[in-house]
Amino acid sequence: MSKESRKARKRGEISGKKRLCKNKELLWRFSMEKTGQNIEDMDIIKQLTELLESQNMQGQSQDFMALFQYAAGMQVQLALMAEELHGVKEQLAGLQAVGVQVGKPQTMKADLTKRMEGLETNISQLSKRLSAIKDHLIETAKQAVNAWKEKGREGMNRVLRTGGSGVKNLLQDYREKLVETLTDYEKTANQIDSIGDELKQIGNSFANVGRLLTGKGAQEVSDEKTGVALTRAVNAPIKKRIAGLQSSLGQVDRMTEKLDQFSARLETRKESEKGRISVKEKLSEMKEKSGQQKKPQETSKEKNKEAGLSM
Repeated sequence: MSKESRKARKRGEISGKKRLCKNKELLWRFSMEKTGQNIEDMDIIKQLTELLESQNMQGQSQDFMALFQYAAGMQVQLALMAEELHGVKEQLAGLQAVGVQVGKPQTMKADLTKRMEGLETNISQLSKRLSAIKDHLIETAKQAVNAWKEKGREGMNRVLRTGGSGVKNLLQDYREKLVETLTDYEKTANQIDSIGDELKQIGNSFANVGRLLTGKGAQEVSDEKTGVALTRAVNAPIKKRIAGLQSSLGQVDRMTEKLDQFSARLETRKESEKGRISVKEKLSEMKEKSGQQKKPQETSKEKNKEAGLSM
């Protein structure tokens, strides 16, 4: 390779490194905007991921960041769901009560409002569980960085293994609540459909009484009454979120797999480091034995020399 070619290659490598650094910085800014995190929290996570990468632990760095982004990103999604439910409640608040028979006499307005409040409670509890996961990850990152400074890589890995186990328990708790929330959403959607069907039947009954009195046959009423249209409007975002919650269950399972992968990588590294330590110990033992064997030989030589001189 010519001198000019080497210079060009070096310039290309430097340019590539600059682009990589710039892309990483852009990624961190995007993560902060997407997850709504403050600078201090993201800086702690950044410190840990960069430390892991410097120790040739890119896989662990990516897994840890993916877990944090999932927890923070899902909180943003839950906030949007809470806003939707609040909007539905405002719609219901502006509607005059419509009497509907569903098990027992009650108003559609009161029943749907109660349902929305129940879903809001579920969303709030899910968000709290995600906060616990996120806080645990941040605390784990803090402790891991400090452990690295005080005890080195093995100390850091020990903290990460313990932290990963805690996150897995929190993630399982979150999943259970997610299943419960999905079930409540599905029940709510079915109940809204039932209310809409009953309102439609009531509308058909009143319309067909007039037709029958005038000698005309009964027929399906095509135009929807206000209550029927409202149930459709209310149920649209609920059914949309059911699909989203089903997808979220799949995401939780994938995050659990990532967490298992993260822990497995740490265990593999732990065993690898044990192997290196045992090899070093064996080499040290061999050197000691070799030194012990040389000493008697040197002592016998010295004695022979002294005997020759005395003669």
